[in-house]
Amino acid sequence: MDEQLPTQQEKESRLVKILLAEDDPSIGIVAKLSLEKIGGHVVTLVTDGAQAIVRGLEENFDLLLLDSMMPKKDGLTACQELLASGFETPIIFLSAKSSEMDIKEFLRAGAIGSIQKPFDPKNLHQKIDEILIRHKDHQERERRTA
Repeated sequence: MDEQLPTQQEKESRLVKILLAEDDPSIGIVAKLSLEKIGGHVVTLVTDGAQAIVRGLEENFDLLLLDSMMPKKDGLTACQELLASGFETPIIFLSAKSSEMDIKEFLRAGAIGSIQKPFDPKNLHQKIDEILIRHKDHQERERRTA
């Protein structure tokens, strides 16, 4: 039996439009290229928390990938301000801060997960997918029990 290749429309429906906020140019470029070339996503890169807030509120993204330590506004502040403004896009922290206390702080701020730096560019998109799937499963369980 021949397996049909996905149509262009099916390919586009799986694309995730990501806003990546990362102030370190080398990490930002590696993450962007990894997510675009390996993950097949569309990535917009900004370099500070203030830009993340502006772009996040101006455009529709499927995901915000947010560094915790950035100039102008740190990631936690950007996360909290976005959510207070009605931002509903899932937020994942991409951070060198990886203690249990740091991760709990990210989750309390409203993030759905975190990915530790340094990360493997070859599987960054898989880590994001795992967090998004867990988040979606959690939302569905909450809906069923509500």
